Amino acid sequence: MAETAPTWLLLQRIADRLTEIRSDRGYRTDIGTSVALEPAQHPDEVAIGLTLASLGIQRDANKPHGRHRLLQGLAEATLPASLADAHAQCHAIAADIEDALDDWIPLPNALPVQVEDIVFLDRPEGLPVVAVQVALTVRYRR
Repeated sequence: MAETAPTWLLLQRIADRLTEIRSDRGYRTDIGTSVALEPAQHPDEVAIGLTLASLGIQRDANKPHGRHRLLQGLAEATLPASLADAHAQCHAIAADIEDALDDWIPLPNALPVQVEDIVFLDRPEGLPVVAVQVALTVRYRR
C-alpha cells in the first residue's frame, strides 16, 4: 500500500494539535473535543464543532526552483447562534487556534503553521449558527 499523501498527513497532524484545545489544558474553550477532517461529521445544527479542510496547494513562489509547496487550509468552528455568548466564544476559539498553532511545526519538512486570516460569520446562509473561519498556511517540502 502506498504511503499517505504528505498534505493529508499535514492536515491530520494539525487536527491532532487542535484536539489539545481544552480548558483543562489552559485554553479558553473546549473546541478540541470536537475536531473533524470531514464537514459531514458535524451535521447537527445544535452541536459545536471544528472542521479542518484543505483549500488548495500552491508552489512556494519564494522557492520557484525547489520542491517547496504551500498548503492552504481552513479551520471552521460553528456554534449554535442561540448561545448567549456565541460571538464571544467565536473570538475565544480563534484565539485558542492561534495559541495552539503558534510556532508549532507539524512535520520535520514543514515550517510553522501560519494563521493568515480570521473571519466571523453571523448566521451564514441563514443557518442557526455563528461561525469563525481561521485560514491557515503551511509551507513544506515534498
